[in-house]
Amino acid sequence: MALIEGSALVTKSIANEGITTLFGLAGGPIVEVMGYGPQYGVRPIGVRHEQAATFAATAYGYVRNEVGVAVLAAGPGVTNGVTGAHVAFDNCMPLVIIGGSGPQTGRYSGTFQETDNVPMFREITKMAVQVDSASRIPEYMAMAFRKAKTGRPGPAYLDLPSDVLQEMVEEDSVHWPTDYYTDAPPQGNPEQVARAADMLLNAERPAMIVGKGVRWSEPTQQLTGLVETLGMPYLPSPMGRGFIPDDHPMNFNAARSTLMQGADVILVVGARLNWMFDFGRRFAPDAKIIHIDIEPEEIGLNRKVDVGIVGDAGQALGQILAEMEGKTDGVKDRAEEGPWLTALREKAASNAESIQPFMEADTTPIKTYRLLTEVRNVFPRDTIYSVDGQITLATGRQILPSNTPASRLNSGTNGCMGVGVPFAIGAKLARPDAPVVSVNGDCAFGFNSMEMETAVRHSLPVVFIVNNNSGIVGGNLESMMGLPEDYGERVARYVQDIRYDKMMEAFGGHTEHVTEPEDIRPALERAYAASQDGIPSCVNVITDPMEQMITRSNRASALMGY
Repeated sequence: MALIEGSALVTKSIANEGITTLFGLAGGPIVEVMGYGPQYGVRPIGVRHEQAATFAATAYGYVRNEVGVAVLAAGPGVTNGVTGAHVAFDNCMPLVIIGGSGPQTGRYSGTFQETDNVPMFREITKMAVQVDSASRIPEYMAMAFRKAKTGRPGPAYLDLPSDVLQEMVEEDSVHWPTDYYTDAPPQGNPEQVARAADMLLNAERPAMIVGKGVRWSEPTQQLTGLVETLGMPYLPSPMGRGFIPDDHPMNFNAARSTLMQGADVILVVGARLNWMFDFGRRFAPDAKIIHIDIEPEEIGLNRKVDVGIVGDAGQALGQILAEMEGKTDGVKDRAEEGPWLTALREKAASNAESIQPFMEADTTPIKTYRLLTEVRNVFPRDTIYSVDGQITLATGRQILPSNTPASRLNSGTNGCMGVGVPFAIGAKLARPDAPVVSVNGDCAFGFNSMEMETAVRHSLPVVFIVNNNSGIVGGNLESMMGLPEDYGERVARYVQDIRYDKMMEAFGGHTEHVTEPEDIRPALERAYAASQDGIPSCVNVITDPMEQMITRSNRASALMGY
């Protein structure tokens, strides 16, 4: 009988899931897991840091609507991936992390890179276990993928000791689980669906909030159908954008506060009423809430609901539309002619007018609004944007569009910096035909900027843009930190005008360095042309070091978003 190694069983299990790409940094004892990849049709992407492996895998899974896979070497390699698990867990994204560890036979003897990994992951994953034998690897792998993918998605961690990975077993004796997913997404309770439909039909000021949780059922037709049937305005979360195109006339992201405060019935789909939506406190006190979510415990958290529907977003929305059939005559016309949409349109126009001078600013140093306006004007409609930073992220939400599903990637619920570059790499691998642009503040860029070399090495033509304002949030942050006035060391300011483009030059990609507003667009056009030829780019743009976010508080903590 033929023998098969534990490492090969891991890779074959990944292939059996239909997954064709994994991310990692070659090291013991998982190096053979990556090495077996091509034998089973799985492409191993070697990164420069394990954190980037987990980030890239997370983005890859999100953009492709499948589970991302990261493999981490033992000891520090595994601990480097903890942040990635935390990001995937907080953002409810499916990820399987395979971590190596020292041999079981050497536990507590001081073996090389001996670490008790499972407890570190237990609170930030849906499942964290150590595999006890090579023959059970397919069983554990199936369990991890099922945990990551079903219900509310999230990460799963499998710890694989070196002696388990290196163990040889009889291939014919290995049990391969099959048929461990259901093909029937859960539908909403019919009574709650009927109540939701009636409430929306009779609302004077209805509104919908769309969160990134809709990704997994991708109910683009149902969302658009509901909006257009009722003439109902909607507001997407930052990563809930694109499932209805941003240029849809019912998108009122530009009148966010007015919509949340003024609606009398709010349909929340695949979104959580956490800090991003002010815990629902910004809604009118008497507003009625309809909440659709796959996770029962999410419904009613922070704000009471009038209708709670547990189920798949696509199924539940389809049920509501079916319930409304034959009852919608005149509803859209009344909405179009009514004061609710008029008020939202006026507010959106007023807000757009207020930022127009910043978008057209010809001042030097360059302003972030001007930079991102040029980005918006150069790159095509189907571009995937990965946005990272503070000023960059906040401004990007106002300026950069998202018109296709899963085309906006950012720090998400827990505000993790450093995701921008590896997220873009994962996105480009997931959707090779779409332009991918990574826009980063210089602080955020520094976390994983070496991954530009990964993009060059794997021929991933991402355009990396650095909003280089030589520091964190704004030039006066240090004075707001409470440091003594005569304190000489730079804590939140960097060496002035660093040439990050020189890094890409060293790696062999296309580079641009911009200091004047009129040069932004030509540089971006050249970078986009290079990407069309298969060449990654870095565009280093020197921007105003004294530029600040607009905030009601002068405290440094407010500037940081806390």
